[in-house]
Amino acid sequence: MKPVILLQTDFSLTWGAVAAVKGVIKQVDPNLEIQDLCHDIKKFDPWEASLSLESVVSYWPEGTVVVSVVDPGVGTDRKACVAELKNGTYVITPDNGTLTHLKHSIGIRSVRELDPSIRYNKGEEVSVFHGRDIFGYAAALLASGQKTFEQMGPEYPAGEIRECEEYDLQPALGELSASGFIMTGLKHFGGVQFNITNEEWKKCGFSEGESVHVTISHGGKTVFDTDVRYERSFGYVPEGEPVLYCGSSRHLSLDLNCDNFMEKYGIDTGRDWTVTFQKR
Repeated sequence: MKPVILLQTDFSLTWGAVAAVKGVIKQVDPNLEIQDLCHDIKKFDPWEASLSLESVVSYWPEGTVVVSVVDPGVGTDRKACVAELKNGTYVITPDNGTLTHLKHSIGIRSVRELDPSIRYNKGEEVSVFHGRDIFGYAAALLASGQKTFEQMGPEYPAGEIRECEEYDLQPALGELSASGFIMTGLKHFGGVQFNITNEEWKKCGFSEGESVHVTISHGGKTVFDTDVRYERSFGYVPEGEPVLYCGSSRHLSLDLNCDNFMEKYGIDTGRDWTVTFQKR
């Protein structure tokens, strides 16, 4: 049985880019199975792409071929690569930080720079759609067995893989206090996750059922400043009210019960969206 190809991009599904990538894959081998991971990664943001991969990849079987195309440097000299993870998964992506979390969680057994000859439109030389012409095409060759991992290109040290700077930003943790930044958000539901793991949060001494004062700032301006109940799940607060909880992402999360926190308060994500927590 051939491995599944799992696709992640920042293309959205509002135009034909994702369909074009799938079409190239099917031209290589019409029997290949393609599944969508996400096509609404924050535009041009390898950090969010890296977080998304970490939240999903470990649940897929050995041999899965993951394609992640969030590529602000498309057409430049950044590497196009394929990484073999220690769990047997392959990830084909620009080497621009997208592999950061997988490198530290699952681990990378080997990484290879894609050979320039691996290209769908060899004669056309389009430089701005590598998702279709390089990454999707390479995934199809690998998943179909037409090329082995070793034939994808020259190996280079895993230690040279580019990492997102945000990964090294550590939260400040204290007794009944903490601070950090908004690491990512779920656009559909509107909740946000902070760069504070559930385990780190629990060491700060907060108890479920009590109020925590939450202050979120952006560019020196406070955009959210109120008491929020820390609970086990959404249903412990009235509909429309904010709730702080230990999320399935394994990071501290903030959301509104049956409403969209990001939309209601104009919240976005990134290292410049800072947060502090204090016992009330």
